[in-house]
Amino acid sequence: MVEVTPKKRTSILKRNKRSRMPAVQESPLFMLKVFVLLVLAVVVQTTISPYVTVLGAQPDSALIVVIALAMMRGPVWGAVVGFATGFLLDVALVQTMGISSFLYTLAGYFSGRYAEGTDPDSWLPPMVTVFLATFVVQVLNAVIMFLLGVEASIDFVIFRVVLPSAVINALLAMPIFVVCRWWLGGEGRQRVFSTEE
Repeated sequence: MVEVTPKKRTSILKRNKRSRMPAVQESPLFMLKVFVLLVLAVVVQTTISPYVTVLGAQPDSALIVVIALAMMRGPVWGAVVGFATGFLLDVALVQTMGISSFLYTLAGYFSGRYAEGTDPDSWLPPMVTVFLATFVVQVLNAVIMFLLGVEASIDFVIFRVVLPSAVINALLAMPIFVVCRWWLGGEGRQRVFSTEE
């Protein structure tokens, strides 16, 4: 009888040894903190943000939290958190399902990818990332709304919605990033807004 030795199975999810980010098992407490942070961001987005307007634009605190988590944890976390936050927003605002999930997933993933090559102690990359991500999300949202039959002037969309929203979010990025960093207890791939000297 021929004896067959079982081959060692390799996992598809195993990270490459040369990868910059090792695979990390997250604690249940960390997952709970992230969930609470997302729910709080959605509550603020749906209850307080509608009353804060600058030139007709409202801040998007949920998007800033998604970008903060993406920059601290990487692109996969950014995409997952973006999808979950977008889904919660779609449910809370009773709007067309999937639009916010799609846009926030893109923003989270690409923000995490961008953060892989930035200085973790610098204050500038998060502000630039939030500005650009907000700009792209708002433009894509306007295009999707146009395709769904909602018409608006391009001048109005760019100068009264997109640019003011991007500027407001960029200014709010610093305090929201600091709060996210504090709430998550200093865990993270990068030391975004580190206080270490």
